[in-house]
Amino acid sequence: MGKSFRLAVGTIAWGFLKGVDDFRRVAKFLAEVGVEGVGIEYRLLPRELRMRPEALARILGEVGLENIGSYSNLKEPSIEWGVGSGAKIYWVVSRERDCAKADTILEEYVFRARSSGITVALHNHLRTCYDDLEDLSRILTKARDLALCLDTAHAVAANIDLEEVLKLYRDRIALVHLKDLRAMVSKSSVRFKRDFVNVGEGIIDFKGFLKMLDLYGYKGYLMLEIEALGSMDPYSAVRLGVERVRKILEDL
Repeated sequence: MGKSFRLAVGTIAWGFLKGVDDFRRVAKFLAEVGVEGVGIEYRLLPRELRMRPEALARILGEVGLENIGSYSNLKEPSIEWGVGSGAKIYWVVSRERDCAKADTILEEYVFRARSSGITVALHNHLRTCYDDLEDLSRILTKARDLALCLDTAHAVAANIDLEEVLKLYRDRIALVHLKDLRAMVSKSSVRFKRDFVNVGEGIIDFKGFLKMLDLYGYKGYLMLEIEALGSMDPYSAVRLGVERVRKILEDL
């Protein structure tokens, strides 16, 4: 059980990377840790890599990492950037407050991306038009080519039943973000850099979740994403998080 899962890490743990050498250092570290992929935070990349996606693809190729995809706000990065960087998925977050308009924008975006080879996966995100299961079901019914990026911390904070999501949308989940939730508070009280902690430091039952994920046939990436580092540096926090996820998988 769990042998089909591949591990990746999101670059959000490092915040803004000032130069290409900083990105290269992160990539080498992730390769040494032994994960297979990396999830890119486009807006936090150095300017050169935002301008030259092929340079990013080359760096990842040199260390043997797969670009599993990038965060997109539906405006940037461009779909062309994703193709040039080798991205497989764009996990998208809509900040549009008019939910009918947000649905239309998403449907149009999915249509534009269709021929690119990039999968558009809607990230369930607190305090957006898509932070609960009813909202997700609405747009996933409308946009049949839209996939889902299931984020554990955002889901639990929004009182989403993770197993219910798997029952309904097992065939639509393109990516899973693994992060823990420090404590159960109201949705309006959640602060990402305080409450979205490393795996094993909050209230989520990851062993139970990963068992369910395996049971429902998920074969994609598990992407460790850490926003609240606490007193740890990102390298130490990521290494610890990867070790914890591997231990859970071994014990399944």
